[in-house]
Parts: sequence; structure tokens; C-alpha cells
Amino acid sequence: MNSPSTEMNEDTILEILSYCPATEIAKFRQLNKACNKRSYEFYFTTCHLPRTNSVFGYLIQCSNREFKYRSSFVSGVEEETPEKTIISLDFLPSKHVKIEACDTRNGILLCVDEDKYEGGRRIPDYIVCKPATKEYRIIPNPKTRYFTVVTGLMVIQSDPFRYKIVRVSEPMKHERRKMKEGCYNLNCEVFDSDSFAWKRLNDLELPRYEFIRRSDKPVSSYGFLHWLTTENNVIRFCMRTETWSFFPVPVGLVSDGSPPLALVRYEGKLGLLVSSRGGEDDDLWVLENSFGKSWINVKDGKITRSQGSRYVEPIWFVSNDVVSMAGFDRLSLYNMNSNKSKHLHMNKTQDFFLSYYHSPKDCFIPFYSNYDTVGLSKDSTVVNNQAKGKRVKPNMLKNRKKSGKLFSSKSLSFRKIQFYI
Repeated sequence: MNSPSTEMNEDTILEILSYCPATEIAKFRQLNKACNKRSYEFYFTTCHLPRTNSVFGYLIQCSNREFKYRSSFVSGVEEETPEKTIISLDFLPSKHVKIEACDTRNGILLCVDEDKYEGGRRIPDYIVCKPATKEYRIIPNPKTRYFTVVTGLMVIQSDPFRYKIVRVSEPMKHERRKMKEGCYNLNCEVFDSDSFAWKRLNDLELPRYEFIRRSDKPVSSYGFLHWLTTENNVIRFCMRTETWSFFPVPVGLVSDGSPPLALVRYEGKLGLLVSSRGGEDDDLWVLENSFGKSWINVKDGKITRSQGSRYVEPIWFVSNDVVSMAGFDRLSLYNMNSNKSKHLHMNKTQDFFLSYYHSPKDCFIPFYSNYDTVGLSKDSTVVNNQAKGKRVKPNMLKNRKKSGKLFSSKSLSFRKIQFYI
């Protein structure tokens, strides 16, 4: 049992940490196990938000009968002042963009405007933005002739700002390559803001009857993006090495008639939520470390289904004691300690509705951001070179595009990589 002096020291440390940016908190969490646990509590989150000029809430994505999208924002903390909680996508060049991917912990979105036409053909705009600072940048298009299966975005470096996007798409039937028996291939592209270009990677190979659910949102943890396949295997993409890997879920959780599984992020780690049936508690498992395959059952992570509708499902662990629950008609914060829910009110529009063809995770997108500018409105090459102290010529990027050097291997090197935990 900890002495009173030890507990006081922990309180003091957490008080100091509540004024620190997320990058510094992530470093400290690796040094102190007790403070690491307490820094993931909801109380710490509510203290950290106003002290670091940050905002937390949910973007609610709706569509009308013509599949035009519109987004609104609802705050996740009542204490936030109204002027600080106004998060909107109205600053983008188009009013009806679809949120294709999101780095939740950094408040960076990838939006797609599908209303753009050129020469009678629909050619969408891909837009990376930070709504809190109203910065955006239109990036080059991937191979849009291929239908998108899944997309993921991750901020991999804060100073200078750098992010990557991975896109998996379905090749044309006549373009399918000969794979080993029992497998099929999917296209894989990566966009690096450092080179400001898409790069085609080796095809992703999957067993013939195993699929990634279309438009499924990935779970980010330790520099990886994770998806759950239809056969309940975890497939992950490493942003550093730009490679894929697979590993199974805990033995015994998958069987005929077993309850559905869902990937989540819990205390910075990859988690697996086993939905209950018959009013029992949901079960939470956590991957012990980023490179291991050992899962640990979390006794504290229990969600009682009797507190809400069976159509309500967990979408995001706000902290280790509060989880956001969403359905097609509600959004709430559920406290696992008190077994109580707080409804988050949201504005309803007359002509737009939540899509019943998508899961609540597609409609309610967690959003956590500060108000620091990242230079998205500037040229990425100029920003990176200025950070290195280099003199930048105005026509540098123009010359690089003409010479075709955007794919230079030097531009793919990593500097000061920081993965948010």
C-alpha cells in the first residue's frame, strides 16, 4: 500500500503533467507505471483540456438521400466554453465533403470531395485538414479508378509536422495478379507528406475467403494501424516500415456462434472488445506489447449492456474509466465505475440523417485536438526545409515536380519520429 507521501507525490506529478502537451505526457507514461495508469483517467482528461488549450468531442457525419455529406460537432466535456468548442468543416472549399480518415489524437482529417468534375468525369479532391485551426491542403489523388476498401491516416512526427496515409483498394478483375493458391490481392498506396506524393507498395495478400470490412476505421497504436478481418484476425500496417503483418485474436474467443468482436484503443494499447449477449458485461482484452501476440484480460474494463439499447455499441475509450457509446439515435459517455451514462446532445438537421447502412463508428468520429497550427496551408517541402534551417527557393517544389524527384528515397527517411501513446 502506498504511503500518503507517495500518493501526494503522484498527485503533484499529475498536476504538472496536466499542463504538458500530449507528446511530453506520452514520454513520461513510459517511466512511471502508477502515473501512467492515472493519466488515462477521465478526470485527468478534463483537467488537461483547458490547461493545454485543447478540445475534445465528436464529429457527427450525416448524409442526405443524394449521398451528400454534412458534419456537425458535439463537445464531450460540458465545462468547455462555447467559443472553444466550435469545430466545423465550413472553412473547406466544398460544403459536402466525406470524412474518409481521421487521426483522432491529433485532430487531423482526410476529407474527400466527390462533387468535382473534370471533362465530364468525377475526379474527387483529397483534402487534409485540421479543423481546430482551419488549416487545409489539397493533396494529389491516388488511383481513384480503383474502389477504396479502407483508408487510414496517422501523424508520425510533430516537429516538423509529418503524416502518412495508407489506402487499400480493389484492383480491376483483369488486373488481378497471379497469387499463391488460396489467396487474392489488393492494391496498396501510401501518401507521405514529406515527399507530397503517393507511392505504390507491394500488393496486400489475403486468404481467399478473408476480407477487410469496407470503410472500416482502423485503430491506431504504437505506430501501427489495425483492422479486424472477417475471420477475426488482426491485420496491421506499420507506418515506419510500410509493411503488413497478421496475428490472431485470443484463443477461445472465436467459435461458431461467438459474439461479435471489435478493435479498440485502451490506455494507448490495442484492445479487443468482446460484445456480450443476454445482458452480460462486455469483455476487454489488451495486447501486452506492440510486437507481442499475448493478450491480457482487463478486469476493470467492463461495460454493462443493461444500461442501454442493444443497438448501442462502444466506439471509443475516452479514458480507462469512460467509454463513448453510440447508436443511430444517440451518443453518450458511459462511466464503467459508476455504471451511469451521460447523454451528449447533438443538433439534428431536417434534410440530413445518420446512415443506417453504416456502423455508428462511421457516423460518430472521435476528435481530440489542440489549437496549435501545423503549417498545413504551407508547402510541405518548404516547412520541412525551414525546420532544418535550409534556405528555400520559391520554385523548389515546382522544379522537383518537373524533374520527377518526388519519389526520391531520401525523402522517405524518418527524423525525430514520435508516435503518440
